[in-house]
Amino acid sequence: MKMNSYLGVINKLLSGNYISPFSKKIISLPIEEIVIERSIENLNFNFTSKLINKKNLVISGESSFRAFGDKVLKSLKYNNLDFDINILKKYESTHNFATSLSQSSKEYENIIVVGSGALIDLCKFVSFYNNQNLIVFCSSLSAAATTSTVSLTRNGLKESVKSNIPQAIIIDLENLKLAPHRLLRSALGDVLCRSTCQIDWLTSHLFLNTEYDETPFALQYEDEDFLLNNSNKLLSGDYETLAALSRMTLLNGIAAIIIGSTHAGSMGEHLISHYIDMFMGDNHPGTLHGEQVGVTTLFISKIQNQIINYVENLEFKKIDITESSFQKLFNDKVSAKMYRQFQNKYFDDEKLINMNNLLKKKWPEHKLTLKKYLLPTERIEKALKNCGAPTNNSELGIPNNFFNRAIQDSFLLRDRFSYLDVALYTMTLSNYLIND
Repeated sequence: MKMNSYLGVINKLLSGNYISPFSKKIISLPIEEIVIERSIENLNFNFTSKLINKKNLVISGESSFRAFGDKVLKSLKYNNLDFDINILKKYESTHNFATSLSQSSKEYENIIVVGSGALIDLCKFVSFYNNQNLIVFCSSLSAAATTSTVSLTRNGLKESVKSNIPQAIIIDLENLKLAPHRLLRSALGDVLCRSTCQIDWLTSHLFLNTEYDETPFALQYEDEDFLLNNSNKLLSGDYETLAALSRMTLLNGIAAIIIGSTHAGSMGEHLISHYIDMFMGDNHPGTLHGEQVGVTTLFISKIQNQIINYVENLEFKKIDITESSFQKLFNDKVSAKMYRQFQNKYFDDEKLINMNNLLKKKWPEHKLTLKKYLLPTERIEKALKNCGAPTNNSELGIPNNFFNRAIQDSFLLRDRFSYLDVALYTMTLSNYLIND
C-alpha cells in the first residue's frame, strides 16, 4: 500500500525513520499498519496476510456495528477473510467483564474490534489475555486504540492494566463524517489536554526529578495548532480537520508506547474526570470521557496559567493528609494501598524544607521554561466553543457541589503530581472552586 498522506508524521514512526529532536533516538512503533483514508472501500490491507485461513472473531457493540459494521464486513470479505461475529448488547469496563469476554473468545486466533474507547480497551485486554492478534476498526476516535494499557474498574477503583497493542488500526474518514457530532466534540476535548499534561509532567520533573520526555508532545504540536485554529470545520466534515483530529488522537495514545507510561496523556485533568466516573454513581449524567476531559482541561489550564504567569514567589505549606481521607473515598481493600502510593508525592517536614529551598532558587527560571509550553486557557476554550463542545461543569450536567468535591479530592487518586497538588500545597485550591 502506498504512503498515506493523511498519516503525516505517523508515516515516519511506522517506517522507523523518526528521530526524536530531544533524545536523538530513532522512535519506531510495534504497530504494523495504521490507515487513515477517506474510505476503506476496496482497500487491500497489509494485516490480512496473517489472518487468512485463521479463526477470526469480529467483536462490536450494537451502535458501533450499526454505524460502521456493514462497511467493515464488506472490507474484510474484499480482503478474503473468514470470520465469526459477536455483537455485544451491553458491556462494561470492569475487570470481571473483560475476563469473562476473554473466556468466551479464547478459541479464536485473532480479534477484530469495530468500536471505540471502552470496547477497544476490552478487546485489547482480551487479546493480551488470550495471546491473540488484534485489529482495530475505529467507529469513532479514541486514544485507547494505540495505548499499551487499558483502564478497567476493579473493586470500585479504576486501574491501568497491561494490554495488547493492536497489529493494525483503521480509520475511515467518511464514517467519521457521519458520526454523531457529540463523538467528534468528545474526541477534540480528549486531545486538547496536551498542554495541561505537558505542564503537569514537566513541573513534576522540575520539582521532583520525575523522568520526562518531550518527544510525544512534539509529535502533536503541528496538529494541535491546526485544530485550535480550525475546530469550527470539524462538524462540517472537512477531511483535513478530521484527519488532523485522527492523527492527534492516535499520537495521544502512541505517547504511552514511546515513554512507557501515560504521563503524556493523563495528568490532573484526567484525575478529576476519573473522580467523576468513580463517585457520581447513579447521578452520573452519562457524559462521554472526552467531554469531561475537555472541561477538566480548561479547569487545570486556569490553575496553571494563574500560577505560572502571576505567582512571583511560590511557597509550599504544610498539609496533613491521613489515611482516614482515603478510607472515606475507598473501600477497605484499596484505601491502605492508595495511602501508601500517595506517600510518593507527599511532602513531610524534610521534603517540604527542601522543596521550598528549591523554589526560592529556581522558580523564576522554571516559570520561563514552563511558559514555552503553556497554552492560554482562552484559546482552548474558544476551540471547544467553536464546535459546540461543553466548557464547564454545568454544561456537563454535574452540580457545582460535586464538581467542587472532585476538585478538592481527586489529587488523592494517584501519586501523579499535578497542579492540583501545587494549588493544594500553596493553599490556593479553594480559589478555584465553583461558586453557586
